[in-house]
Amino acid sequence: MTESEKGTARRVTPRSWSTLTIAGAAVGVALAGSAQADTFTITTGGPETLWLTQTEGGEGGEGGEGGEGGSGAVPEVVVEFLTDLGLVEGHLRAGVELYRAGLADQAKTHMKHPQDEIYEDLKGHLDEFGAEDFAEELTALAEAVEAGKPVEEVEAALAEVLKEIDEAREHSGASEPEEAEAILALMRHAAEEYDEGIKDGAVSELHEYQDAWGFVQTARALAAHMAGEDDAAEKAFGEKAVAAIDETAPGFPSISPEGSVEADAGLILAAAAKVELAAYKLK
Repeated sequence: MTESEKGTARRVTPRSWSTLTIAGAAVGVALAGSAQADTFTITTGGPETLWLTQTEGGEGGEGGEGGEGGSGAVPEVVVEFLTDLGLVEGHLRAGVELYRAGLADQAKTHMKHPQDEIYEDLKGHLDEFGAEDFAEELTALAEAVEAGKPVEEVEAALAEVLKEIDEAREHSGASEPEEAEAILALMRHAAEEYDEGIKDGAVSELHEYQDAWGFVQTARALAAHMAGEDDAAEKAFGEKAVAAIDETAPGFPSISPEGSVEADAGLILAAAAKVELAAYKLK
């Protein structure tokens, strides 16, 4: 499926204990333990609906919801901005990994151009938060890939884009709960793409599988950054999120698998549920 066929990237605005719908997902995982001794359970409501519910305890929810974010912007807008940045980054990470693997033709399909819909949507938020446009850096990376430049040059071009994306994140003024919600949103996007990409233990849509790979890698990088912070709560969340995301590794044997893939979207959803539970302690 091409980017034009898919249209604008689907956004997820995480809510507390929301319904996740993934065709064919079948997971039953009990996740217990929080400061309030709450218990959270993933159950299936038939073959097509996955529920994440709070079964005990008082008011649930991820930090930052219903209040103002660190930037003073509406929290949902901040999370949407961070998520869009993550989606762009995920595509580029997948593309460059493919390029490293000598799969330039596949890499080209993941390069984001300034005229792409996903960047056009992001551009409005860049203006809103006073962040710099990085269309020039995106173009340089895409052209390096399309021209078959040495891997080192492509990696250097990617580094420039990632620098701009990180600076844009700084402009969001996001709170820790908002950062965590964006990581969760990326994991949910990854699950959606993976569900399209892997069917019955085999690759059905390679591009979607690779999108999922990129989104998971981006979510992990963001969680690892939080794990390196001094704040105890942020550090604890980051470490738990990294550990949860690493549990998805069996579902990604390589960036472009040719054999069977014995996993389904439930693997990513289970990791996402653990990320959400860890975020519960962020205030």
